[in-house]
Amino acid sequence: MEVFKTYLFFEGHDEGSPYLIDTISLEGQWRLVGSWLAPNTKGARVPEKLVRLTGLQFQEVQGQPFRFLLNNVLPKSVLDGGAQDGYVVATYQALAGGLEPDMKKRH
Repeated sequence: MEVFKTYLFFEGHDEGSPYLIDTISLEGQWRLVGSWLAPNTKGARVPEKLVRLTGLQFQEVQGQPFRFLLNNVLPKSVLDGGAQDGYVVATYQALAGGLEPDMKKRH
């Protein structure tokens, strides 16, 4: 799994300080990775909390240490897995059982 970076600012958390957040493609959509689980038995990192980037205002950039720039601030609670209107949050539940991610849209 290839990991890219998204440059963004959080709303209500350390405002004015930019962050570089891991970003992956999953099921054909870009997703911010809020946290990673410990490496699995094969040594690969597995994303734990994800926020769908597709649908948010962002741009792809070149010549920077990041691939994406989020145009609006992001509530920190969303990246931590909290529900909030307008964001699609995904979490991995029971990875040992080989289950697919639990994708839940928050209206």
